[in-house]
Parts: sequence; C-alpha cells; structure tokens
Amino acid sequence: MSSSSGITGSGESIAVARSIVVEAPQARAFDVFVDMTSWWPLATHTIGAAPARASIVEPRVGGRWYDIDRNGDETTIGRVVAYEPPHRLVLTWGISHDWKYDPNLRTEIEVQFIPESATRTRVEFVHRGLEAYGERAEEERAIYDGDGAWTSVLQLFVEKANA
Repeated sequence: MSSSSGITGSGESIAVARSIVVEAPQARAFDVFVDMTSWWPLATHTIGAAPARASIVEPRVGGRWYDIDRNGDETTIGRVVAYEPPHRLVLTWGISHDWKYDPNLRTEIEVQFIPESATRTRVEFVHRGLEAYGERAEEERAIYDGDGAWTSVLQLFVEKANA
C-alpha cells in the first residue's frame, strides 16, 4: 500500500491519500467497499455510544453514511456525494476532532476503482478537505495518516476484497 499526505492538488487542500491494489474485479471491489459492514473495524472505529454492529452507505447520491450501534441507535458519519458504480464513490466525513458527528464540518473521501486487469483493481483513496479542522488541520492529517487510521482500515478492505 503506498501513501502520500499533506497539501495535494491545485488548491490548498490538506489530504491523506492511499493507493492500494486488490485481487478482485472492479465491480466486486466497488461492491465490497460500499458494503462497509463486511470489513469496517466496527468494534474499534465507531463514534456511537455503544460499539457498532453495522456501517451503512446508502447506495445513491444524497444517501446517508451512518453506523448502527448494538443498541440500534444510528450515528451519522456523512453523506454520499457521488455514487458511480463501479468507478467512483465520494462521501462526506463530518467527524469532529472529538469523534462526534458535526453537521457543520465537511471533509470528503473519494474512492476511485481503476481496473488493472479483469481480476485486479487499483483503488485510489483520498480523504481531502482536512483544512476544515482549522488550527487542528495538521493534527488531524497526522491522525488520519497514522497506522491506526486509514492504513489499517483500508488493509481490512483489501483482505475482504481479496477473499
């Protein structure tokens, strides 16, 4: 898995990026990614009051991205901005520095699924707009760029997609 972080693109967006390859056709890679309950580390990476039992991405533009905890309570993570199977998915991420949903905070996660062969897909992942965290932007970038964040979470996706 390769990675890059910091200022990206032509603007001043602070982002964390990952490029990974899965041994799966493009459509399967997309479907597995959207089915986050099948691979997301629900026991450790959740913002609800109780551990999560599901992480749901509603498969349409404007759909919600949310967790359902063991008590049945729903906690919003963000929204679906682009839903273009099997090529691209863009989600908002509205999780504050203190790990609560903030409807006024908007960063974006873009995931592109690029076929390298009939059975192999390169997945380009970017979490951008981290400047929305203001004075904590670099601190947040360092958190998301760390081994316990996108690196380990995306490795779980790779394992599921490769299965």
